[in-house]
Amino acid sequence: MALDRPGNARRATGWGQVSRGDTTKRRIALTFDAGEDGGPAPAILDALKSAGLHCTFFLTGQFADKYPDLVKRIASDGHELGNHSYTHPKFTTLTPEQVSSEISRTEERVKLLTGLSTRPYFRFPYGAGSDALVKQINGMGYIGVLWTFDTLDSMGASSQTIIDRVAKYASPGAIVLMHCGFAEEAKALPLVIKELEGAGYQIVTLSEVLSP
Repeated sequence: MALDRPGNARRATGWGQVSRGDTTKRRIALTFDAGEDGGPAPAILDALKSAGLHCTFFLTGQFADKYPDLVKRIASDGHELGNHSYTHPKFTTLTPEQVSSEISRTEERVKLLTGLSTRPYFRFPYGAGSDALVKQINGMGYIGVLWTFDTLDSMGASSQTIIDRVAKYASPGAIVLMHCGFAEEAKALPLVIKELEGAGYQIVTLSEVLSP
């Protein structure tokens, strides 16, 4: 059962920004950033559905504009939604007003499509934040979410490299950075799931991995 968002998530994290969940249970969160390309996303969603899993997807507004049906499917399949900005800029280059616009526009677009809020989870594009930016997003109702390790799919990692990295770095409470836009990630995912479950991990949403 997921956390009662957003109240319990805020209490569990103390706000701020997180890069790992609760380490006392053998749970791991696969999180998917949905940026510009959605081509491999249906295969990713098929693999998760086949395995009976719910994960967390960080959506950009541009992705929602380009792939409204995919966003609706992500929501209807029962996955958790997070905010990943509208245009995927480096937030350290933006004014506070631009930061607010990037986040608010995405929230409005996703809510229009799905009826669901992206709160309380926000992931800075490129992981580029600052103490002031974290404070600002907290004030907007969001917890910053980094990751414990990256599959390196966005760096051109092969499906086997992705599988090997997950096997090497998996640990209780880990938050794994993955993406919807890379074919090698979609190819690797069924075997990633098999590897993690074979090692005794429960694959959960971000809310669940943060829950004590």
